[in-house]
Amino acid sequence: MKTARKKSFPLLIAAALAALCLALLLVACDKAELPSPSSPVPVYDIDLTYDGGVTAQLKEEILFTNNTDDTLTDISLHLYPNAFAEGAASPPYFAADRDKFFYDGESFGKIEILSVELNRKTSEYEICGTDNTILRIPYEPEAGETVTLSVTAALTLPECNARFGVTESTVNFTGFYPVLCHYENGTPRTDGYTAAGDPFFSDISSFYVTADVPEEFVAASSGEVTESSVTDGTKRMEITAENVRDFALVLSEDFEVHTGSAALPSGDVRVNCFCLSDNDAEDTLALAADALRVFSDAFGEYPYSAFTVVQAPMGAGGMEFGTLVTVDPSVADRTEYERTVVHETAHQWWFGLVGSDQLNSPWLDEGLTEFSTAYYFRRTGDSTSYGELVSSAAAYYAVYERMPSEIGFDSAMNRPLSSYLTNGEYVAVTYCKGLLLFDTLLTLAGEDTMLRALAEYCSSNAYSVASQADLSAAFERAGFAAAGIIDSFTSGTVVLS
Repeated sequence: MKTARKKSFPLLIAAALAALCLALLLVACDKAELPSPSSPVPVYDIDLTYDGGVTAQLKEEILFTNNTDDTLTDISLHLYPNAFAEGAASPPYFAADRDKFFYDGESFGKIEILSVELNRKTSEYEICGTDNTILRIPYEPEAGETVTLSVTAALTLPECNARFGVTESTVNFTGFYPVLCHYENGTPRTDGYTAAGDPFFSDISSFYVTADVPEEFVAASSGEVTESSVTDGTKRMEITAENVRDFALVLSEDFEVHTGSAALPSGDVRVNCFCLSDNDAEDTLALAADALRVFSDAFGEYPYSAFTVVQAPMGAGGMEFGTLVTVDPSVADRTEYERTVVHETAHQWWFGLVGSDQLNSPWLDEGLTEFSTAYYFRRTGDSTSYGELVSSAAAYYAVYERMPSEIGFDSAMNRPLSSYLTNGEYVAVTYCKGLLLFDTLLTLAGEDTMLRALAEYCSSNAYSVASQADLSAAFERAGFAAAGIIDSFTSGTVVLS
């Protein structure tokens, strides 16, 4: 580790315990107030050194407590960069879409683990899982036990327009660090990478990052930069991102930075826009700020001090991370661009605050986010756009619903990402059918009940991982029995066309 530190771990433990005490004092939350995490979250202390090419060095120390009632079977972490390796069995793109990602077909990515320490002592470890995307340490933390894990690694970034890689305009560091697996009944979820969707399943954590990069790069990151200095051509940034789902860092020599604010009941939130096209800057900034206000009023107040929108190519229209979202600058249609900004902002609630099993029930965040996007326009007086989004989703889904069964289309919404044969099928079931589900609930329950249910869903599951049962329970508490309707959609029994 470098000598310049962010916070010592004793201080971090004290801060985590303080947050726990504060959470215990919160006996009720209305939709303008969200609870704090109810137990100490994992803390990642990351040192990243990037040389400006396609390699980087990583030192990571993780402090975490087994907050479950089970003894864990091991300590497992995701190594997402290995999904970008040459010959990967489950690469982050469908074969037909390969050219959208790799603009240099000879450059691939990987993470090489150099050393592992457990509680300050050298530890054995195993690289396993599909495409070597799991780091496993043979140690079984007991319930309530706190563990310190240290990893050093070498990164190779692929030259591709994806979440992780060197693009023609940005350098995308997302999913670049070893990530603790989510545990269920003491067993880690070690699902591999998939071409469809967002194959990530992580718990709320706090990040303290030191990033050393060439001084010509402008950096957009999750959280906030607390210190920045330049020495001998190297820019060092100290970054803090607390109680977020993950951490992202995007670099570019071409960013123009614009800053505004969103006025929320408990104070202003700073809104940052890192733009590659100056023509979009002010409009993007205003739209993101307005979306923060609308969603804070509808679902529960945005709890962070800053929100950042970044123009970056990632092989998709946009992508969500902790307090940061990306929008692909190549989205030429202005209406589509604006809807993407709103959609990714809504993910700060559905993915960021309220996590879900994105690998087996991706509709729970994407479908609700797509509905929230449509609802933003309805809430701001643009009922035409709301209707257009619902109608478009219905038409798109109907194409797949009418397909002959022998083609293999499955209308069930709770299914693994690996079961989707094309991106179109994934969009139809997850985004479109998901939007239609929530539009149906809005129609049947009424707008007031719908908002009470979603605010309840958010406050009851903030900083944790929610399920379909949690969503149904939130509607029940709001006064509407939605479980049967939700199940008819997710099981595939409802007929929409």
